[in-house]
Parts: sequence; structure tokens; C-alpha cells
Amino acid sequence: MCIGVWTLEHAKYALIICTNRDEFLDRPTQNAHYHSFASNSDPNLNDCSGPILSGRDVQAGGSWFGINKLGRAALLTNITEPAHKYKTSRGSLVSSFLLSESLHPLEGEIGQTQPEDANYAGFNLLLLAPTVKVESGAEPIQYTSLRITNHGGGGTLTSRPLEFRERSCGCISNGVDHAGADQWPKVQHATNDFDRVLRSLSPDTTETELTEELFNVLTWHPEEAIKERKQLRNTIQVVPVPIVLDGPAGNPRPTYYGTRLSTVLLVARNGDVLFVERDIWQLGPEGKPYKADRPSDRTFRFTIDKSNLSSSSS
Repeated sequence: MCIGVWTLEHAKYALIICTNRDEFLDRPTQNAHYHSFASNSDPNLNDCSGPILSGRDVQAGGSWFGINKLGRAALLTNITEPAHKYKTSRGSLVSSFLLSESLHPLEGEIGQTQPEDANYAGFNLLLLAPTVKVESGAEPIQYTSLRITNHGGGGTLTSRPLEFRERSCGCISNGVDHAGADQWPKVQHATNDFDRVLRSLSPDTTETELTEELFNVLTWHPEEAIKERKQLRNTIQVVPVPIVLDGPAGNPRPTYYGTRLSTVLLVARNGDVLFVERDIWQLGPEGKPYKADRPSDRTFRFTIDKSNLSSSSS
């Protein structure tokens, strides 16, 4: 389970988005770093020549959230459904979009992100591409958007642009689009708290203050501990839940599932980008979960080269 909440309509920022990654705590993962999705990508190198900034899922090779140096961003969540094997990794949807330098309208990406024989587990995918307003001397950035889903494992891909309310305050999680997903408690809490943060901003609000407010949006969880998978819709931050999986030769393998990290991404209208990744829950040496220390933040900054962006008159 994961969640992301955003706005594309703030006066100062073309994009404000914050997101949690919920996953098994022992699943091999690379922290956010600059890379090109090469097999030998090393998060300790942080080669700033790499065009992609994201974490990486080591097991499948893709990612769940990231941005490239052209300002194209993508966020992927799974759809809650019974476990089943599918031949194509959902993480490749993010990597293929971030590796693309296409200047074509986003609607064309649905064909580019899906091989003809692709067969995915259920997913929701948010694609964001920056443009510049040509009639403005300052050429401020704005984002076009596309939401793609297969409505469940093995389903046909469909896409749509974000509705106006979603551009102002949108959320994506693990439900099926237009099938009650926006009524989940975690989605309701996230959008309400995020909207409250937006309304509280003033010209004097610093970038650091905004970042901390957004991280705080991602911390909510009910007092009663989550015990079952179906209850995950009731919490934004998932306090680790013990789960038993089938191991080799059918031997059960205990593990923990929870919110591994949170990320805040700010893209200013002038093209300045701030990306902050923060560890939340980790596994200790004895395989027990613990809350990560605050100094775990990984902070990245760069500026989008607007000369490579397509123009928009609206």
C-alpha cells in the first residue's frame, strides 16, 4: 500500500507532492540517487550526470516514484487485490516514462509505457510533464497530467487527465479509480490535511517549513494497530505489521510490512527542484522493526532546463 497527494495549482510551485512507500521491510531497495536505471547503478555514487532521480526496487529493477532532469515525474501505486503472478513488473512503467525524452502529449505515453504483450498486476500510475507558458516573459512552468490504470490485475489500460479538483488537491492510493477509492479513510485524511497545509501557506512560509508540514501529512495512523491487509486503507503511515509468507520448500517465513520511507518533491515555477527522501521504518539486526532516526533525510536539488520543454498557451 502506498499513497501520494499533490497540487499542480499553487502560485509559487508548479508541483507540490508528498508520498509514502509501503513495502516489506526486508525487500532489497536502493535509496534515492541519480542514475539511468542501469544494472550497475550505485546509490553511493550519486552521479549527477544520471538523468533520473529516484529510489530503486532491487528485486524488480524499477521504481515507484521519481523525477528526471527534464522535470518529468511519475508515481506508481499497486491496487489492493489477491496475490497473483504477472509476467511484467509494474516498476517498469515508471522507468520507461522517466527515461523518455518525448515532447509529445502525455496521452501518447500509454502506448509507449506498455509493451504489446505486457500483463501487469493492478496499478495506478500518475504521469506529470512540465511545459512553459509562452505568453509570459518569465516563462513559468506548469504541469500536464495523465492518470493511467488497469483497474486490477491483467486489465486493459485506460487513461485520463486529472480533473480540476485533482489538480488543486489530488490523491492516489490503492483503490480502483472511480470505484470508491476516494472514500478510503487514508485518502480522506491525506487530502484534508494536505489541503489544510496549502491554505495555511503564506509568502513568508519557508521551503523547510513547507517540507516539514508535508512530511507531517504522511504520519497519520489510527490509535488501534492495523492487523489485517484489508485494514491498510485506514492508515496513511503503516506501523509495521507482521506477515507470514511462504518460504523455500513451503516453509513459512515471517516478515514485516510497513511504511519504509516518505518523499517530498517541490518544483517551483522557475524550475528549481527540491527532492527530500526520509526513512520511516527499518529492520534492525535481529529482524525487528524500528523507527528511523531523523538525520536519515536525503536531499537533492537541481534546476530544470526550460529550453528543452514544450510550450503551452494556457
